[in-house]
Amino acid sequence: MKESIDSILAIDRKTRELVENTDKEIEQIKKDLREKLTDLENESIEKSKLLGKEKSDEILSDFENKADDLRKENQKNLEEIEAYYEKTSEDLIKVVFDKLIGRDSNV
Repeated sequence: MKESIDSILAIDRKTRELVENTDKEIEQIKKDLREKLTDLENESIEKSKLLGKEKSDEILSDFENKADDLRKENQKNLEEIEAYYEKTSEDLIKVVFDKLIGRDSNV
C-alpha cells in the first residue's frame, strides 16, 4: 500500500513538474512572440516612414520642377514684353502725348 501511495505521489510530482515546465515554455513562447511582433511592428513603422519620406520628396521635387518651369515661362514673357516696349515705346509715348494735347496721331 505504501508503494502504491509513493507511486501516486511520484506521478503527481512528475505531473506537477510537467505542468510547470509546460507553463514556462508557453510563457517563453508568448514572450518570444511578443518580441517578434514588436520587431515586426517597428519594422513596418520604419518602412512606412521611408515610404512617406520618398513620396513627400517626390511631391516636393515635382512641385519645384513646376515652379521652375513657371518662373522660366514668366521670365520669357517679361523679356518679350520688355523687348516689345523697347521696340514701340517711342511710338506709344507719341500717341499718348498726342492724345493728351488733343492732336490726332498717325502712328
